[in-house]
Amino acid sequence: MSDTRLIVLTGDKGGVGKSTLAALLTEWFLSQGKQVKLIDADPNQTSKTWADKCKDLGYKVSTPEAPVTIVDTAGTSGSSLTMYIRKADIIVVPFQPHVADLETVVGWFTSIHPELQDRVVFVPNRLTTPTLTREQREGLQQLQDVLKDEGRGRLAPGLSNRPAVYPPLLNGRSQNFFSLLQDERVRDELTTVFSDIIRT
Repeated sequence: MSDTRLIVLTGDKGGVGKSTLAALLTEWFLSQGKQVKLIDADPNQTSKTWADKCKDLGYKVSTPEAPVTIVDTAGTSGSSLTMYIRKADIIVVPFQPHVADLETVVGWFTSIHPELQDRVVFVPNRLTTPTLTREQREGLQQLQDVLKDEGRGRLAPGLSNRPAVYPPLLNGRSQNFFSLLQDERVRDELTTVFSDIIRT
């Protein structure tokens, strides 16, 4: 894949960590020396608010002409579908492996064009560690079965539930998240997930 890419985060299920993941992915690219253009297409403007807070603290996270564009969308239909999802190189769908989330994301995935399905990467979020709950295990297996049946789409490694680490990120910061990150487990987890998302 070329250095120029459009990565769109989407999903009709709210509260799954879409904006937090958009911010973390932006920070990861920046830590790799890549400039990022961050677009917030969600009316809640969580990602934009984060970027503005960082800028106020002297840390610029978004560059207009950057080769990597990350879009935090409001959902999987309407203007987001027309403007971003159909043009995306990678479509990232965060979800929690629970019944309600799975019904929403699986229903959407099976309804879209196969060409779009090929670009979808599902990212399980807020997983319990060190042992998944039974519901999480069964949910992940259900999604794997759907992806196998469709023959398209991917399931990335998941992100653990770390309320002390990830949510405070959106308060803004004056330096790159990864440059200040001391917990190697968190660093390794994020690197594994994001490397999987962008692999060809």
